[in-house]
Amino acid sequence: MATPAASTSVDDSVPGLADASASATDSLIAPAPAPDLEKLKRYFTEARQLTEIARTKSLQAIDYYHTDQLTPQQIEELRKRHQPEIVINRIKPAINGIVGVIERGRSDPRAWPREPEKADQADVATDVLRYVAGQNRFKQVKSDCFFDMLIPGTMAAIVGVDPDLQVTVTQIRWEEFFGDPRSRRKDWLDARYLGIAKWMYADDAAAMYPDKQRAIESTIDSGTGGGILPDQSYQDRPYQGAATGGAWVDHRQRRLMVVEIYYREGTWKRAVFTVTDILEAGPSPYLDHQGRPDCPIVARSAYVRRDNMRYGAVWDMIPVQDEINQRRSKALHTLMTNRVQARDPMAMGQDAETVRAEAARPDGVIPPGWEIAPNEAELAGNMELLQEAKAEMERMAPNPAMLGREETDASGRALQARQQAGLIELAPIYAGLEDWELRVYRQVWGRVKQYWRAPQFIRVTDDENTPKFVGLNQPIVRPMGFGGQAVLGYENAVGEMDVDIEIDTMADVGTIAQEQFQEVIRLVGASPVYQQQVSIVQLLQLSSIPHKHSLVDQLKQAAEAGQQQRAQAQQLEAQHLEARTHEAGASALDHVASGQSKLIKAQVEAHTLHADRVALAVQAGVAAQQRIPEMPGALGPEG
Repeated sequence: MATPAASTSVDDSVPGLADASASATDSLIAPAPAPDLEKLKRYFTEARQLTEIARTKSLQAIDYYHTDQLTPQQIEELRKRHQPEIVINRIKPAINGIVGVIERGRSDPRAWPREPEKADQADVATDVLRYVAGQNRFKQVKSDCFFDMLIPGTMAAIVGVDPDLQVTVTQIRWEEFFGDPRSRRKDWLDARYLGIAKWMYADDAAAMYPDKQRAIESTIDSGTGGGILPDQSYQDRPYQGAATGGAWVDHRQRRLMVVEIYYREGTWKRAVFTVTDILEAGPSPYLDHQGRPDCPIVARSAYVRRDNMRYGAVWDMIPVQDEINQRRSKALHTLMTNRVQARDPMAMGQDAETVRAEAARPDGVIPPGWEIAPNEAELAGNMELLQEAKAEMERMAPNPAMLGREETDASGRALQARQQAGLIELAPIYAGLEDWELRVYRQVWGRVKQYWRAPQFIRVTDDENTPKFVGLNQPIVRPMGFGGQAVLGYENAVGEMDVDIEIDTMADVGTIAQEQFQEVIRLVGASPVYQQQVSIVQLLQLSSIPHKHSLVDQLKQAAEAGQQQRAQAQQLEAQHLEARTHEAGASALDHVASGQSKLIKAQVEAHTLHADRVALAVQAGVAAQQRIPEMPGALGPEG
C-alpha cells in the first residue's frame, strides 16, 4: 500500500502542490528515467502563451463581477462632466442567482451494487462517500469551484490524501490551474497534461524538499525572472510593480513559482519543478479503480470556442452590462444638461457660448432670440433601450420564480413550472457541474480504495441523540487454542468493493411541499372527526421542519411511556378491584353463615317452644281429663 508523504500545501486553503507522493514501485511500475526539465517547462510555457487571450478576458470577467467595469478613459470623461461614476452591476446578481439555485437544491453521492448480493456493500460505499464529503465541506468547495466556471470559465479541484490518509478535496484557483491548450473537451479528458503553478516563499519550498534547499536558494539568487507576463493571471499577488516579479522568480520578496504537473506518457506521471531544477518526479501516486496511475485533477470549463478558447457565462453578459452603464450614464447626462437653439436669428444678441453657459446654470437667463431645445425623445429612447438591456440581462440569469421573487400566494405547481422553464436555458451549465461532481466522487472512491486499508469507524449521521457508526475493514476473528485468534476475513473491506457511483439530485421543492402540508392542515382542521383520527406524529412526518425525525422519536417515546404508565395504573386498579371483590365475597359469606346460624337457632328455638307448648297442652289436657267425672252411658262401651 502506498504511503503518502507530508502534504506540500503551503496552507489548507489551497491545494498547493501534491497532497501525496509515492515511489514508482508503489504503483507496480518500473522506475523511469528522470524527465526532461526543458520539456516540462515547455508544457507550462505553451499553456501560458496559447491561452493568453482567454485568460486576459477571464481577468476582465472577474473585474466586471466585482463592479470594476469602467475604463480609466471613461472615468476621466465622467469627471470632466462632473457626473458621478455610476455602475449598476447586473452581472453579480445574475451569477449569484445561478449559484444560489444549486445551494437551494440537494445532490448526494449514491453507490449501486454491481451484483445482487452486494447491496450491503453499496450502502457502506454510500456512507463512505457522504462521510468524506462532510469532512471536506464539499458543498462549499463545489460552490467556490462553480464560481470559477461561471466567471473565469474553468474550475478545477484535486482529490488526494493528507498525511493521516484522509481523503481531501481541494479547490484549485483558476489562475493557478493550467492545462493542455490543445484540449477540446469541456471536461479536459483529452488533455495530455494538467497542472498547478503556484507562487511560494523559498523557505516554504525548502522545508518541503530539504534535499533541494541549496538548489532552491540558488534559484532565488541567480534565477531569471523571465520578464513580466503580458497578462496578470500568472503574476504574484498583490502586484507591486514591474521590478518585483516575473514569470518564475521574485528576487525582492524571495518567492518563486513552483509547478506541479501531471502528464501522460503511456501512463500518468507527476513532476514538481522550478525554473532551474526538478524537485520531484515519478509515476502518479494516485491509482484508478484498475490500479493504474491516474491524474487526481478534475477540471471543467463552461464553454469552449472553436479555437479552443475557454470562457464562462460572464463573457456573454459584458456587452449587455456595458450598454446598461452607458445608457444610464447618457440618460443622466441628458437630464443634467440643456441644449439651446436660435429661435429668431435676427434678434440674437449673445454668442452661443454665453447662451450655453446660461442654459447650464440652474438660475440661468436665456437671452432674447434663444430657447431651450427639447430632448424628451432622446431621453425616452435611452430609457427604453436601457429597459431592454436590463431585460436581456435577466434572461441570462435565473428567472424570478427560481429565486423566490414571485407573489407569495402563487400556486406551488405554478412556481415549479416556472422554475423548470427558467432552468432550460441554464441546463448545459448545471449538467456540466453535475458531471464534474460525479467525477470528483469517483476520484474520492479511488482514493478510499487505495489508502483506506486499516480498520476504522466513520460516523454517518449528524444526530447527536442517535449517532450511527459504520466499521470499515473490521477483522472477523475466531478464537484458537492457548488464547490465540485466527483472522477469517474482513468485514466491509473497502479495497474489495466494486460499486457504481452516481449522483442523486433533487431540485428545490420547498414551495410545493409547504403547499401540500398547508392543504393537509386545512383538511384536518375542517372536521373534528379528522382531528381525532390524525395524530401530531403524522403531521410532523408530513412537514418539512428541520430535525422532525428526532421530534417524532421523542413524541413516540413519550407516547410509549404514557401507555406503559396507563397499563401499570390499569393493572393496579384491577388488582385493587380484585382485592375488594374478595373482601366483599368473604363478608357476604360471613353474613350468609351468620344468617343461617340465626335461622337454625330460631328454628331450634321455635321447635323447642312448640314442643314445650305441645307438652303443656298435653299436660293441660290430661289434667282437664282428670277433673271431668264419668257420666253413665256417655261414651261408654255400652253407650
